[in-house]
Amino acid sequence: MEEAIRRFLAHIEQDRGATQNTLMAYGTDLKQFDRVLAVSQDVDTFPDKITKDSLTHYAGWLEQQGYRPATISRKMAAVRSFLDYLEQEEGFEGGFVHDALQSPPNPRHEPTVLSPEELQRLLDAPISVGSASALRDSAILTFIYETGFRAAEVVEIWTTDIDLIFNAVRRPPGRTETRPLGAASSPVARYLQQGRPHLIRNPMENHLFLNHRGNGLSRQGLWLVVKRWAAVVGIDRDISPNTLRHTRAKTLLDRGMSRRDVQKFLGLSSPNAIRVHRSKVFEE
Repeated sequence: MEEAIRRFLAHIEQDRGATQNTLMAYGTDLKQFDRVLAVSQDVDTFPDKITKDSLTHYAGWLEQQGYRPATISRKMAAVRSFLDYLEQEEGFEGGFVHDALQSPPNPRHEPTVLSPEELQRLLDAPISVGSASALRDSAILTFIYETGFRAAEVVEIWTTDIDLIFNAVRRPPGRTETRPLGAASSPVARYLQQGRPHLIRNPMENHLFLNHRGNGLSRQGLWLVVKRWAAVVGIDRDISPNTLRHTRAKTLLDRGMSRRDVQKFLGLSSPNAIRVHRSKVFEE
């Protein structure tokens, strides 16, 4: 089996242009496959010894290890590619392979959304503190909810993207779309006037949201802002910036906005990327 695996890896490197990372991943998964079959059959493994029963045993072994569905799917895909190669190039009769190695369904988890009361507690929490970082956090929380921007977009907002006269913000990275600030207008204005001047160190720094060193806030920093205030108000579920995005989408759907309009609001490529189940919004 080892020789057959080496031939296969050489094939995908030379004929398919596989990268070293791909070769390493395939090699690891196929060596594991070889070991599992060797133990189950108690003999040296050869491609012509592989049967549907041995593949079924391998699939069962993967599930018993507690691997995630995505990991099982990846390992099965590596084995299927290997056996397809043997069938095409070396005469292996593998008509049973795809029936025996069917990837498990990848379960979809319900996204966390906040109730109206939880949302209000979260948005109100930083207001009473009044520090520069609290003013920033108040602006961040309201901004994410009102605009529905992704975390990666929020941390790339520049001060020049904000138009307080027209209460609007340009959406990065292209900055061709303008989105209303809505209720985030006042917290953002307050942060710009009273909070950001205390955080900035370099006058040339143009990012809107800054960390305590005066640099642009990272995605991890944004995540920590949401987590910290969720803990302060007693929300003990797994909360992230995307929770506010999902909550906003659910609110818009509950108000009667069409799936297509919510799709455009979230910046998704298709309304089919949104599924509604039990009054919750799923983003795929």
